[in-house]
Amino acid sequence: MKNNFFRTDLNLKGRWWHRLLFIMFIICFIIFLGVSISSDVNDAQLPKYSSVGMLSERMDDKIRLIGELVKSDEKVAVYEHNLYGTYNGKSFYDGNGGWLLKQEYYCAKDIQNKVEEISAKTGVNYYKGNLDLVQLNEFKKYLSQNNANCVSVNSYNPLDNSETRKKLMWGLEADDMVVWKVSIVKTIFSILQQIFFIVLGFLVVIVIYYKIILYIIFGSKKIDNNKDSKKL
Repeated sequence: MKNNFFRTDLNLKGRWWHRLLFIMFIICFIIFLGVSISSDVNDAQLPKYSSVGMLSERMDDKIRLIGELVKSDEKVAVYEHNLYGTYNGKSFYDGNGGWLLKQEYYCAKDIQNKVEEISAKTGVNYYKGNLDLVQLNEFKKYLSQNNANCVSVNSYNPLDNSETRKKLMWGLEADDMVVWKVSIVKTIFSILQQIFFIVLGFLVVIVIYYKIILYIIFGSKKIDNNKDSKKL
């Protein structure tokens, strides 16, 4: 039995309304595809990233800021999903790793043995332990017990409400950070995946048009194109 999915018996190419619907269909497909991809770009869903290693793997005996450990085309975050999305016009990444690149987070191997050097570099001589300010030796022990990689410079207000001071504390936020870089392969795959689902959706529309709408209008029987063309 011959397949007549596109209802060639109806001479649809000769009907003005079918040609109009076809043009509208193509335009809608192009617009929908463009809007979908541009929306992902604007919402920071593209490009996609792949892990290139742990931030801690880049640390050595030299004291460096996190921003010095990461290249300009790289990002840091614990999980990949922390790199994507926006809220109220702001990137989620800025609050999930991006902010570390702008802060005073000093990192190195055996950071507990470099506290004095960091204090001399920053001029900060107050140290925060688990809860309160502690002496230098206690702070170094605290860092060692937690296998710390970084210390950060933070402000605090003394109980006597005197001038705001700075303190060194364990920069624990950096310990589990992963370094990410744009993946062309993952980005292309993501775009192709979007195209696939959009095409699938439009194919469903085509099936509904040819198998349901045209069936409702004309039925399943072949018609005389010459007679019908005078009506439509």
